[in-house]
Amino acid sequence: MSTATSRSWSPTEWLRFGIGAVLVAAMFYPTVWMVLSAFKSNREIFRTPFALPSVWRWENFVEAWELGRLGTLYLNSLLVTASAVTLCVGFATAAAFAFARLEFPFRRLSYRVLLLGLLLPPPTVAIPLFTQLRDMGLLNTPWALILPGAAWSLSLTVFLMRAYFNSVRPDMEEAARIDGANTWQIFWRVSVPMVWPAMLTMIVLNTINIWNELLFALLFIVDEDKRTLPVGLVRFYGYHSTDYALVFAALTITTVPVLILYFILQRHVIAGLTATAMD
Repeated sequence: MSTATSRSWSPTEWLRFGIGAVLVAAMFYPTVWMVLSAFKSNREIFRTPFALPSVWRWENFVEAWELGRLGTLYLNSLLVTASAVTLCVGFATAAAFAFARLEFPFRRLSYRVLLLGLLLPPPTVAIPLFTQLRDMGLLNTPWALILPGAAWSLSLTVFLMRAYFNSVRPDMEEAARIDGANTWQIFWRVSVPMVWPAMLTMIVLNTINIWNELLFALLFIVDEDKRTLPVGLVRFYGYHSTDYALVFAALTITTVPVLILYFILQRHVIAGLTATAMD
């Protein structure tokens, strides 16, 4: 009869565990506090900010949903996010394959120019981008958010996808080429299935970034019925007073679905980032 043996932790391991637990609690507690505050009244938020709600006010969510017209904003955010992420990850994967596997003139220069996008903050291009979208007739349309959102995430996505391609041995691709497959067939049938974990990682990360984008949505969209969730949250802030209970309820409605998506796919995200070798 075999007995299982358990190894006791050393003081150093306990210290690391304690530090990690404190950091996780410090980062996650604001989200918990936001959700709990969504169930309180304004008076209760200020009197007992760190206590559990005395009465769980589910009506806050109903009122926030109706007052902020979050249903329309949700559909707009879903349309913009899904379209921008699809364009970004699709084009980035193809570009990363080209930079990692193909030889063509000015390949290294083109890649380095593309990476300049990592250095530019959004406010630096807001005015030129506004002018360009105006001249193209795209202002106040979903494309005014879809195209900039996809383009703004392209540099980081190409960078990580190219690193993942470099970490994958090209044996299967070379075998497919020997069998007579062309470049497109190799990319679509061989390479894409191999880098799917990295693509899923970038889908999740880009979804979070584009879902929460605010600056471009404020500048490029005028009609209320075409705006996205981050802009819609501004409706809950009054000039003289603010209903914080509804603010926290709206924030919870906006944030929790993205958190659920991340927690469901976190293993794939971590696996994709871990497997990516930065070259």
